[in-house]
Amino acid sequence: MINGMVRNWMSSPVTTVTPETKLTEARKIIDSLQIRALPVVKDGKLVGIITKRGLLRLDLSALENEAWNQEINIADETVGEVMTLKPITLTPETLIPKAARIMLENKITALPVVENDQLVGILTNSDLLRFILAELPALKKDIRVKNYMTDEVVTIEEETTLLESHRLMGTKRIRTLPVMNNGALVGMVTRTDLMSSDPSRLASRQNQDVSVKILTQPVKKVMTKEILTVSTEAELTDAAKIMLDHKIHALIVMDADKKMAGIITESDLFLMIVQKFY
Repeated sequence: MINGMVRNWMSSPVTTVTPETKLTEARKIIDSLQIRALPVVKDGKLVGIITKRGLLRLDLSALENEAWNQEINIADETVGEVMTLKPITLTPETLIPKAARIMLENKITALPVVENDQLVGILTNSDLLRFILAELPALKKDIRVKNYMTDEVVTIEEETTLLESHRLMGTKRIRTLPVMNNGALVGMVTRTDLMSSDPSRLASRQNQDVSVKILTQPVKKVMTKEILTVSTEAELTDAAKIMLDHKIHALIVMDADKKMAGIITESDLFLMIVQKFY
C-alpha cells in the first residue's frame, strides 16, 4: 500500500456551513455539489455535521407536495437545530483501512479530518472508492465481485408500500431493495429514494392523513427503473468504478445467464479494504 494515509485521499478544502445556516441553503449546497455531508464549523472549530440523509428526513414529500398544509415551513430552521454533535473524526495520518472500518461499524458515509483542532479535509465513500481503484491492482490478486457480493437478496414487489419497504430495510439492516414484477427485475429502490418521498417531520406532525396517504403509496412510484448491473466474474475494481462514476452505493450482480445472482454494496467493498489492506 503506497499511499495508505487519509491525507492522500481526503477531499480538501472542505465546503462547510455554520450552525446558523438555514436548512434550505444547506440542501442547495448538498444538491449543487452532489455531496453527502457538510461539516458544521463555528469560530473555526468543527462543532457538528449534517448529512443529505438527515436533510431528507426534514424535506417535504416529493410525491404529494400540493397536499401539504401551506403553513408548514422548514425554511426558518437552521443547521444547528438538527446537526449531529461531536462527529467522529480522523487525523491525516489515520490509515485508510482503519477509516473504512470506522465507516462500516458506524454506518456513516463521511468523516471529517482534523489536525491541530482545525478541519483540514473530509474523507467520504467516494474517496474510498478512488483508493480501491488506485491501490487494489497493486495487490496482484484475483478478487472478483462474486467473492464479496451478498447472494441472499431481499426483494420486494412493485406494489409493496413505502412503509413496508422502510420496515424491511430496518429489520434486515439494508439500504437497497431490488423490485420485482412476476419474477422479473424491474427496478431498484434505496433508502434515499424512500426518504426523499417521506412526509417531513414537521408536516407529518400536523397532517397525519397526508402522512398515511404517502406511506401507503406503492414503491414503483419512487423506484429507479434504469438499473446498473455488474457481472459475478467482474473485477472488484469494475464495481468500484461504476459506483464512483454514477454516485451510487449498490449494484445488482448478474450471472452468466443474465439472472440476478446477488447484490454488491459500498459496504462490501469497504470490508475488502479492511481485510486486504490492514
